[in-house]
Amino acid sequence: MQQSQGLGYLNNERNGINPSVFSMMPMSFDASGMPMTPFETPRPGSVPISTLTSALASASSTDRTRMLGEQLYPLVESVEPVHASKVTGMLLEMDQTEVLHLIESPEALETKVAEAMAVLQEAAARSDINDKLGSLALNE
Repeated sequence: MQQSQGLGYLNNERNGINPSVFSMMPMSFDASGMPMTPFETPRPGSVPISTLTSALASASSTDRTRMLGEQLYPLVESVEPVHASKVTGMLLEMDQTEVLHLIESPEALETKVAEAMAVLQEAAARSDINDKLGSLALNE
């Protein structure tokens, strides 16, 4: 039996390389699926929209949310570092197409983050008023 010589480049344990090492390194890929060099990468850990869209198409609902969150969170954090987790969660409740647009458009993202922060501030103000009204009722 003849062994194929073309498979020697595969990264697997059979070839002495542990594949889990590669899962820890963030990689970006261009539209053809080829890895991008660090100079072509827009930001660490980001994935081109075409690659992300393809991956989302075959992912479960939970995985889609996670994948979008992994791409969205660092962008939100750069705009609103204090409330990045809460704002990201709020934005992930939007339609997938809208979230993809936010990932692509820094201007749209800044607008939506500002809207989310306004909602959070309004909710906090209402909570403060309700707390004060509640304490008045208890003091009577």
